[in-house]
Amino acid sequence: MIQNLPHAAIDKAQWDRMLLRCPDRLWYAQSWVLDLCSPGWEALVDDDSGAIMPLTHRRKYGVRYLHQPYTLQQLGVFAPARTEGLDDAFLAAVPRHFRYWDIWLNRHMHVRAARDMRLVPHTNQELVLDKDASALRAAYSKGHLRNLRKAGDDPPVIVDDVGAVEFTQLFAATTGRRYGGIPKGGLPLLERLVGEGLRRGQCRMLGVREGTHLVAAVCLMEWEGRVILLKSACAPAGTQRQAMFHLLDRAITERAGTGLILDFAGSNTASVARFNTGFGAASSIYLRLVRNSLPAPFRWFKR
Repeated sequence: MIQNLPHAAIDKAQWDRMLLRCPDRLWYAQSWVLDLCSPGWEALVDDDSGAIMPLTHRRKYGVRYLHQPYTLQQLGVFAPARTEGLDDAFLAAVPRHFRYWDIWLNRHMHVRAARDMRLVPHTNQELVLDKDASALRAAYSKGHLRNLRKAGDDPPVIVDDVGAVEFTQLFAATTGRRYGGIPKGGLPLLERLVGEGLRRGQCRMLGVREGTHLVAAVCLMEWEGRVILLKSACAPAGTQRQAMFHLLDRAITERAGTGLILDFAGSNTASVARFNTGFGAASSIYLRLVRNSLPAPFRWFKR
């Protein structure tokens, strides 16, 4: 039986144990990550099947609604065994007081669209690091190999001592400004998330400096067989040095042969997707689910 647990009733240690039993588990669904990104989150739990689903929510204009927290790409149902109808059963069990949903499901979910539901495909890119470094590099695009060779005998020096504050400041001035979409409070949240990831040993930072100034960096979250490229940032000085190509090449080659999955947390932006697939990554689809069951006068409500 699927139960709805308010935040105070969630046993966080038990939640994390249940998540670890799910082969489709993702870093995003750990209790500490949810606590930072969606304080007060609720949950759906089925003790019989062991399946779980976090309910990340907000309130606006007095309306409680489900939303996808900033920095978390895929949530939804996680299960030890995904049986037919399980995902639909969980969605049907979402409490009725959440009359508006805008959430991103993990790629393993199979959902049948309802009349008041809209499913929008999003693209991710993943690379299995199951070969040695030379074999993985052989799958790079010609353009990526050319960009790596441009540095000749003077490649950028890659450092791993980048801190949360330094990274967030660079991100705000580069990627965040370029692509936008950062909600109010998003940058402080990113800083806290990176800081806590470093403290827990789940985060690896790689960067390039010109003198004392950080000009490019990647934030990698590694957990349970998967390395997620959570965020990246590159200043014009880093672009001139082809820094992002060298940073991702380092992330790939230092884990070559491990069988880990490098998850690019991919993008629908064509240029970003090309950059990711240029390293040999394959694309997959996950779904954004928008559901509006508000009464007719309030269906204008948007996130």
